[in-house]
Amino acid sequence: MKTVTKRMPESMMYLFLWLFFLIIPLITNNYSEKGGFTKVLYDWLRLIPFFIVFLLNNFLLLRKLLFNGKTIIYSAGLLITAIVISIAFHFINPVIHKNDPKTLEKRILQDPQYGREEMRPGLRPDIPANSPLTPGIFNPVRDEAALKNRILSSGDQSVFVLINTIVISLLIAGFNTAIAVTNRWSKEEQARKEIEKEHIESKLAFLQTQVNPHFLMNTLNNIHSLIEVDHELAQTALLKLSDMMRYLLYESGRGTTSLQREMDFLRSYLKLMQLRVDKSINVTLDLPEKFDNVNLPPLLFISFIENAFKHGVSYREPSSLIFRLIQHPGSLEFISVNTIPKFRTNHPVSTRGGFGLENIRKRLEMLYGHRHNLIIDKSEHEFKVNLTIPA
Repeated sequence: MKTVTKRMPESMMYLFLWLFFLIIPLITNNYSEKGGFTKVLYDWLRLIPFFIVFLLNNFLLLRKLLFNGKTIIYSAGLLITAIVISIAFHFINPVIHKNDPKTLEKRILQDPQYGREEMRPGLRPDIPANSPLTPGIFNPVRDEAALKNRILSSGDQSVFVLINTIVISLLIAGFNTAIAVTNRWSKEEQARKEIEKEHIESKLAFLQTQVNPHFLMNTLNNIHSLIEVDHELAQTALLKLSDMMRYLLYESGRGTTSLQREMDFLRSYLKLMQLRVDKSINVTLDLPEKFDNVNLPPLLFISFIENAFKHGVSYREPSSLIFRLIQHPGSLEFISVNTIPKFRTNHPVSTRGGFGLENIRKRLEMLYGHRHNLIIDKSEHEFKVNLTIPA
């Protein structure tokens, strides 16, 4: 089953960002005043350079440069874009905001006579311009000096506004870049996980198809040997095999099964195997009577049991096979112990155990990674397997 991670679309993030910027003027302006909404409209016009930088960054610079690995060119391009747009609007803004109420208010505060030049009385021709009799407020010398101060002050403020526009443009573009990069990384990571998951599932399916024919081949060989010895036992074995094949067809194909069904399968399999071996072979199956019916992968322990019967049974000397399943809080422990006949000591069983154990090693690695613990211990007279899995 694929896990779908829900996250907010990138476009929705940008929509909320710009709605936030549009709402700020609505909160800061007083509509009860005359021209309140006009001020809001002019505040929105001030967002145009930031919005243009955002669009160029989001749809051009990110996709053509940054996402193609051109990080240095992207950084330089973004900086140049922010500077060019800011300078352009630095010269355009006076025209756009010519009738902006806020601009008019600032100019009136700087020069109370702004917009009233036609109402300013002329100087008396008989009084020199620098005469003390000349009213101070209309003194041309003072007016010229004040004008120069206002021009210098306006120039400093203009530079500050330009730098402020560039910085805010870069901050908005940086926020846009952070969202885009994070979203792209998240998509790539999810796609990588999906590909990895599909790869693992395909491998597990392949290994599962290997397990079933391998198990069936061994079981049919057992029944074949019984037909020559005891027809009734062979019939019983076929019935057991029918039950087990039903399990293989309807349970193992699902990917997981319950602990109860897996234990029932182990019981049936051991009974089938005991029909074949001599009664002198001591076979012990120890399963928990009380347990939590957790889910686990099917046919996880059968390879160990097959391996034990294959290498641990001898009719020349006493043989013992012990299988034990123990449920711990949060984990399952399976133990398989079989004696090693003396005639096999000159040809010791590989600790990898051949096809069956190699198969199970791969399955465990793909299913649990480092969360399982498989210990295979071989001595001169005993072969022991201890497997612990999370459950």
